[in-house]
Amino acid sequence: MKRVLCGLLIAACSKGGDSAPAPAPVPPAAPAAPHHEDRGDPAEASPPLSLAVTVDGTASTWKQDLFDRVPHFTSINNGGESRDTWSLRELARAAAGPNARVTAVIGDTKKPIDAAAWTDSSRTPIVHRTRRGTLKFRWADAAGKWGETEVKEVTGLELVAH
Repeated sequence: MKRVLCGLLIAACSKGGDSAPAPAPVPPAAPAAPHHEDRGDPAEASPPLSLAVTVDGTASTWKQDLFDRVPHFTSINNGGESRDTWSLRELARAAAGPNARVTAVIGDTKKPIDAAAWTDSSRTPIVHRTRRGTLKFRWADAAGKWGETEVKEVTGLELVAH
C-alpha cells in the first residue's frame, strides 16, 4: 500500500502545465546613490577650481588663477597616489592679505577653525584635489603626513582679514 501511495504522489507531483510559468516582473531600478570616491576608480579630468569665499562678510569667488599663483605642492595620499595640495594659510594670505585667517571650511559639512588651530605651527590646514577634481580639507602634520578628512567636496570658505 505504501508503494502505491508513493507512486501516486510522485506521479501527481510530476504532472504540470504544458508551459513554464511567466517570469516575475522586474521591479524598476532604484535611483543611483551618490558616487562615493573609490581609490580604485580611474582619475577624472580636473575641472577648474572655484570656491565661494566670504571675507569679512563680503562675498567673492576664488578661481583657478589664484590657485595657479599660490605655491602648491604635490602630496602623497594615504593610498600612495599624488595629489595637488595647497596650504589654506598661503591661499588666504595671497587673496586677502598677510593677516587673513580662514574661520570656516564649507562643503559636505561646515568645519569651524578657531584662531589657536589656525596659528598652530605644528600642523597645516590644507586642501587637496581628489581623483574627481573636487577639494577636500584636512590637516597635515609638520612632516606632511595627512590627518583624517574633515570636509569633503569643499565649495567655500569664510575668512577674516583683520
